Amino acid sequence: MTYSWLLITSILVFVMQAGFLCLESGKIRSKNSINVAAKNIADFIVSANIFWIFGFALMFGYSNNGFIGTDGFFFGDNQSAFQVSFFIFQMMFCGTAATLVSGAVAERMSFNGYLYVTIILSAFIYPVCGHWAWASSFDSSNIGWLEQLGFVDFAGSTMVHSVGGYVALAAVLIIGPRFGRFDKNMKFPAGNNLTISVLGTLLIWVGWFGFNGGSTLLLTDQVPKILLNTSLSATWGGLASTAIYYYFNRYVNITCIMNGVISGLVAITACCHVVSSVEAMLIGIMAGILLYISTQLLEKLKIDDALGVVPAHLVAGIWGTIALALFADLSLLDNGLDRWQQLKVQLLGIIAIGFYSFSVSYLLLHIVNRFVPLRVSHEDEMVGMNISEHRASSELVVLLDSMHSQQVQGDFSQPVAEEPFTEVGQIANKYNHVIKQVNKEIDKFRTSEKRKVAILDASMDSILTIDLHGKIIEFNHTAERTFGYVKKQVQGHDFIDLFIVEEKQKTVRDSLGYKFSTSYGLLLNQRNHLDLVRNQGERFPAEIAITCVNFDRASSNEYTLHIRDRTRQLKLQNKLKSLAYSDPLTGLYNRTYLLEALTDRLEHSEQQKEGLVLFFLDLDHFKQINDTLGHKSGDELLCEVARRLTLVTRESD
Repeated sequence: MTYSWLLITSILVFVMQAGFLCLESGKIRSKNSINVAAKNIADFIVSANIFWIFGFALMFGYSNNGFIGTDGFFFGDNQSAFQVSFFIFQMMFCGTAATLVSGAVAERMSFNGYLYVTIILSAFIYPVCGHWAWASSFDSSNIGWLEQLGFVDFAGSTMVHSVGGYVALAAVLIIGPRFGRFDKNMKFPAGNNLTISVLGTLLIWVGWFGFNGGSTLLLTDQVPKILLNTSLSATWGGLASTAIYYYFNRYVNITCIMNGVISGLVAITACCHVVSSVEAMLIGIMAGILLYISTQLLEKLKIDDALGVVPAHLVAGIWGTIALALFADLSLLDNGLDRWQQLKVQLLGIIAIGFYSFSVSYLLLHIVNRFVPLRVSHEDEMVGMNISEHRASSELVVLLDSMHSQQVQGDFSQPVAEEPFTEVGQIANKYNHVIKQVNKEIDKFRTSEKRKVAILDASMDSILTIDLHGKIIEFNHTAERTFGYVKKQVQGHDFIDLFIVEEKQKTVRDSLGYKFSTSYGLLLNQRNHLDLVRNQGERFPAEIAITCVNFDRASSNEYTLHIRDRTRQLKLQNKLKSLAYSDPLTGLYNRTYLLEALTDRLEHSEQQKEGLVLFFLDLDHFKQINDTLGHKSGDELLCEVARRLTLVTRESD
């Protein structure tokens, strides 16, 4: 059967759809993977139907001056088995061109917007450009204008891949980059499942054997050479792109390997039937190098091509089309052109197809975007297009939503749902165990805090907590009574400004600056005596003990001040001292004080070589006064004598 090879290779090309689906869904973030998969199947559905209704007719129908086909709509009623097989093969090509765009616009173009892109490419761009170069493939008497000039693109470096790349470039320029894509503080992940992406690349590679091998239309002697050249260009493209990336970045980038392979496949597609194996290697190497250069250029221009469609398909497609003129065996082309003429024709085809594809797609997408926004909202982009576009939640998303809800509400008392027999369910189970243990620790902490609060409130000392800048953090009830402020009035205010007497503020602030470790001012873990100030400006003597609360970071340390009002203590001490050293009736010093003071003065006199005068005074006949006038009169006499002595003596006596 002459058409069996076309049917087999059509199936291989169709496998590329699965390959692109795996490649794209693995390379983007998981919150958009379902959306990318939906776009990949939807674009084939739309493009295949358009191609059947009128795309094939525009591309391969009776030519109108070599620019567009005019018959063959609703293909399939009166065609032979070979013609139907040819249609199926070309329908797969149209689907491939359409699906390229989804990788470039991933993670921000709406599903409906993407369908408009597919319609524009499948209806107005791919069939028209295809007619210019491939119209005679179905009917040898039907020749497009580029084909008449000698333009050659064997399997679609430009016709499929560059066309898809031009439309992708127009789309990404209109919708702009993903949120945070070029933010230096925000690093995008390499993908959610690179294993699937690598599998997708291999499936695309397998499909490319049908892509290039099937373009012979028959299983001829050319096919083995075509498949060899296809593989060589792919392997060397992957090797070259990986090597140059490693040279500049010192690590192997998986994405660079995959895109390098694809760029090699794209580049060889135009000329795989007319170049040698060594030339196929060179074409692949240059494709890999151009891939790296163009990828870096897009980064500098801040053009967000999510999967590198423009470098891998547009740029590599242009290179492959030019490479045909540089390396092809002209005798195999058999179009009467020399190499320079062939190069000019190839460049003309690249420019014509590029100008038409980009300008028409940009114009139409710009018009569509005015009425139907192509891009999703910022909120939908952040949520993820799986949910915002398809309401397609996943086990992981449900778990993350539950965890986020707990975070927002601050309530971790209830466990999250556990999906049995899944990895996400195991994660949820472990998370619930952690939350349960955390709740136990929180309960213990709360109990401990309640005890501490009760102790603080019951304390007879004023307890204050300040930070490294002296700002008040805690202020217990006793402190409120001592200083005459409530906690709300002082919290966040400077302890030194509020409570330290003015003449000591600088000293205390210096002590705080040195973390209470200087030889002057207040000292850590010591009893410090200092006058403080109450609310109304009243000064009072206080004893201050300072302890340090150390956290993980030294900059977050706090100090706890235990303050005791010494007013009553000093009064009591003075009273006891008065009782110990003074006569209760006259207020004069007693014998105990005399002996202590005399001892001190004698020692001082000896040390300083000074004289000391001791004056004795006795009241004669004092007993007679007590006996005749009574003890009350005697007491009054003693008090009067004491008063007169006080008047005639100095403080230093």
